[in-house]
Amino acid sequence: MLLIAVIIGMGISICAFGTGGKRAKVFEDIYFSVEDVNDMGIIYTKGGDYTAILKIRNPIRKYSASKASYYDFISLFSSILQLLGEGYALHKQDVFVRKQFDMNSIAAKGKSSISKRFLSDSYFRFFHGRSYVAHETFLMITRKGKKGTIHSYDPAKWKDFLVKIQKVHDRLKVSNVECSFLKAEECKRYADRFFAMDFKNATVSMSDFKVTSEEIGMGKHHIKAYSLLDVDQVGLPGMLRPYSESQVGNSILSEDLLSSIDSLPEVDTLVYNQVIFLPNQKREIMKLDKKKNRHASIPNPNNQIAVEDIEKVQSEIVRNGKMLVYAHYNMVVKISGDKDFQKITNSLENLFARHSIHISKRAYNQLELFVGSFPGNCFRLNKEYDRFLTLSEPALCLMYKEHQQQGDSSPLKCYYTDRQGLPLPIDITGKEGKVKYTNNSNFFVLGPSGSGKSFFMNSVMRQYYEQDTDVVIVDTGDSYEGICNYFGGSYISYSKEKPISMNPFKISELEYKENFGEKKNFLKSLIFQLFKGTDYPSKIEDTVINQTITEYYEAYFHPFDNFSKDERRQMKEILLLEDKKNGKYDQYEKELEDRYEQLSEEKDMTSRNSRLVNKLQAVVEDTAATEGEKQAALHQLQRLTPELVEKNYLQRIERKIDKIERQKRSLKVSELSFNTYYEFALVRIPQLIVQQKIEFAIHDFAAILKPFYKGGERSHILNNDLDATLFDEKFIVFEIDKVKDDPILFPIIVLIIMDVFTQKMRIKKGRKCLVIEEAWKAIATPVMASYIKYLYKTARKHWAMVGVVTQEIQDITSSPIVKEAIINNSDVFMLLDQSKFKDKFSEIQSTLALTDNDCQKIFTINGLDNKEGRSPFMEVFIKRGLKGDVFGVEEPPECYMVYTTEKQEKEALKLYMQLLHSDYRTAVETFVRDWKLSGITKSLDFSRKVLKERKVFNYKHP
Repeated sequence: MLLIAVIIGMGISICAFGTGGKRAKVFEDIYFSVEDVNDMGIIYTKGGDYTAILKIRNPIRKYSASKASYYDFISLFSSILQLLGEGYALHKQDVFVRKQFDMNSIAAKGKSSISKRFLSDSYFRFFHGRSYVAHETFLMITRKGKKGTIHSYDPAKWKDFLVKIQKVHDRLKVSNVECSFLKAEECKRYADRFFAMDFKNATVSMSDFKVTSEEIGMGKHHIKAYSLLDVDQVGLPGMLRPYSESQVGNSILSEDLLSSIDSLPEVDTLVYNQVIFLPNQKREIMKLDKKKNRHASIPNPNNQIAVEDIEKVQSEIVRNGKMLVYAHYNMVVKISGDKDFQKITNSLENLFARHSIHISKRAYNQLELFVGSFPGNCFRLNKEYDRFLTLSEPALCLMYKEHQQQGDSSPLKCYYTDRQGLPLPIDITGKEGKVKYTNNSNFFVLGPSGSGKSFFMNSVMRQYYEQDTDVVIVDTGDSYEGICNYFGGSYISYSKEKPISMNPFKISELEYKENFGEKKNFLKSLIFQLFKGTDYPSKIEDTVINQTITEYYEAYFHPFDNFSKDERRQMKEILLLEDKKNGKYDQYEKELEDRYEQLSEEKDMTSRNSRLVNKLQAVVEDTAATEGEKQAALHQLQRLTPELVEKNYLQRIERKIDKIERQKRSLKVSELSFNTYYEFALVRIPQLIVQQKIEFAIHDFAAILKPFYKGGERSHILNNDLDATLFDEKFIVFEIDKVKDDPILFPIIVLIIMDVFTQKMRIKKGRKCLVIEEAWKAIATPVMASYIKYLYKTARKHWAMVGVVTQEIQDITSSPIVKEAIINNSDVFMLLDQSKFKDKFSEIQSTLALTDNDCQKIFTINGLDNKEGRSPFMEVFIKRGLKGDVFGVEEPPECYMVYTTEKQEKEALKLYMQLLHSDYRTAVETFVRDWKLSGITKSLDFSRKVLKERKVFNYKHP
């Protein structure tokens, strides 16, 4: 009885699962060989099919929100299907693999100091080991072999295959799709990896292989093939678009129909197989006709609907040249052996139900689906129940079209995360990377209060400085105190006891020779800021101040002695022309006419007078004649000839030039400062008023500028030399919060700080960056517009960038200065959470020239369901040129403590540094270690504990 029971059990097992011999051979019966042909790997199956494999990058960036790009994808692949034609199959595999992120390969290496690397190393350690989903895409082009056997060879079809696969490659390249053919060895490795469902380990190995009707076991893992559509009930919606729309906060986000398959729960590996078979079009159309006639022969509502549907399909084929194709889709999912597939099945059903698509409930042919999904083996998929007939466009809609955001290849790498939390190197300048997005790297940052502007800018400045950038920041709120202390930079805070003072008038002779035009424009802006405030200067005022600055520096670098002969001649001509123009010359001539009545009557000179004129002229020119004789002869000549009137008038001009020469010689400049310029201007401007007969409010000028002159209330501001060490300092913060409400002093200080940066920019080598926080509003005046524009335009010529940071929407919508001088000269925009501005964002959109696509991305900031497994973070939209994306600003606790603007956290950190008698870096390191070991979640709570107990806890690791 025992023997009979065993035999019966074996019989049942063989009936249910087979002997195993047939299944063991199923993998041996797939491939015949793999070889390189024309530098391309070609896979031959034992069924006579041959395949080339292209590794491609899907053309649409995930979260790009571009509807047009999805339709472009359909157009591109429709053209590829048209190119291939009958007998071909297009098999696309998207492979998603969960991996652990390894930052060691990109972590900062040992060129910089340990102190300088501390925050970067903390950042890399923070992300090391983070789980993420890697994605690769392979496109297989398979030609059906003749009569289904490798022994049948058709040279015409083979040649056609080689030509067409090259054309597919070229068409992808033309459409900017990254692609390359796998070589033979790569094809073998890829087939082995698919067989083992292992796309992440360096060495691929196979474990126990067990097949049931529901799944396939592979050692410690098991896999399941989901056939997405049931041929008996395809379940496609009446209308299918190549994208879906999701509600994210107050915005609609356009994304792929299957965008969520990269985030299915508990999945180790997922391969999405998308196969399109290209049949004989005439034969399929004839089949449709027969089917339509069959339905029409039985008049009932269901058959009538079927007839109408077929007629619509036929109309599309005839009118728009659409193709009939057979399609198949499945997902091969691998998970750990201790988990089951129910959660994944539910997720897939929910995913497709959103698009009115129902996945197959009867995918019992697990081994058949798995084998048919092998690279190059797609024609093994069963014609009866694994393929369904449709038009090419709906079939392509179900293809996966996206790729994850990619980092930049650039010497300047600032790390921010993509939207799944994966750190990426980003070239924020937009112009230093392999791909150039911009012409200049000036930037504009907009974010309402509480959106994290300061935190984000701290991150940017840290990474710039660590990559050898000179940083100058103008701040009004201690936002950069921590990072300046960490880097050991210069933190200059304005106070009455120690005000910020400089000497913007002092320049070197080299600077005078090479950059005086730039310096003069700055000084004009400075003087008019003092003199006119927010009012425009008149043309006369601009001309006079321009002349005084020019003559002031000329007097210092080239002290005046006298005019040269050429200068005197030119001045004579100019002054004579000016007097003829203003009537003075005519008046003088009239006086001579009245004095010598005969002058007007002697129109025709007699020969006697002519001889007399010659004699008198000889006396005037005779060097031996006395001065009295010459004067008498000259008076007689004036009686006899009108031409001599002008010569006599030139003598008067000579005396005027002599006077100007004496005045100019008396204008001496012993040293360069506002004091000496003020003295120079008060002497020179009245002279110009008299000489040029112009109007200038010299008394107003003198009174308004007097407080900055020696003895005045603010004489120290513009007359003290700047600390020379600042020129070599690489990280400088000017904190001017205490004077932000002073309408006179605030803009002056901001302006002279900008001049400090300008000197750095022109002279120092390497990359430079100036950041103006809310202080920029102090200089956004009509008077300053030209200088700001000049600074922005000049920066890019000196490997420099200027950034403005603001939080108020009115700042950019109400000021023409902002738009014309700042925004129009910025190629990089950085916007934080704008949800507060949504109702009036159209103004910002217009001012910043943002596209509707940009706005769609901006309003998804902080709105995605991407928080799981991540520490608190915020997102920012960065647009470089025409390219804009949303990135995550996620930093480790060490960086957080350096960036924080929370007063209690800053005080607690300062207390740690005081009690430890340590430098800033050591205090941060110890504080963060104690915070982590304390078990307190929030740093603010731990800071309060530190301030309350006033001690260093020095917790030990358990």
